[in-house]
Amino acid sequence: MLVVKQRHPRRPSIDWQVGNLRIAPARNGLGLFAARAYRAGDDILRLAGRIVHYELLWERGGTFADNCIRFGPNTYLDPADHPGRYINHSCEPNAAIRKERNQLFVFAIARIRRGAELTFDYSTTIGDDDIWTMRCNCGAPSCRSRVRRFGTLPRQVRESYLARGAVPGCIVATLS
Repeated sequence: MLVVKQRHPRRPSIDWQVGNLRIAPARNGLGLFAARAYRAGDDILRLAGRIVHYELLWERGGTFADNCIRFGPNTYLDPADHPGRYINHSCEPNAAIRKERNQLFVFAIARIRRGAELTFDYSTTIGDDDIWTMRCNCGAPSCRSRVRRFGTLPRQVRESYLARGAVPGCIVATLS
């Protein structure tokens, strides 16, 4: 059930629970929260939406492009209103995205306690042939201040993500 409470015209307060996930106010707008605990390696959710060609991202831009996730060499997943749309970025994430059987899945890369916000590092879904960037406001002690393509991450961070299976193959394929 979706409940929207209008406290401020530009910041609606939402309380929406879908299975083991909850959409609610977070540090950066709305976020996706765990309604139960997860262990590292646990699947959290399958990302749903429509697959769009990169030319549509260029054409529409803005918030539409910002919410799409790299799916293949020339395609992106538009999560529309799927709960996956609300997963925020963190430079110290507790989740990641993997592609399996032609679908994207969010899984835990660390222990996630009940009530914690789910986050992933957006850089793990930005190929070295992408130009999208974002100013970071995650608040993590190791915050990089700017979210950029995967290849720009410090070597140790890249290797850690790769070792944990936290980078979809279509991103790895773009590395020089």
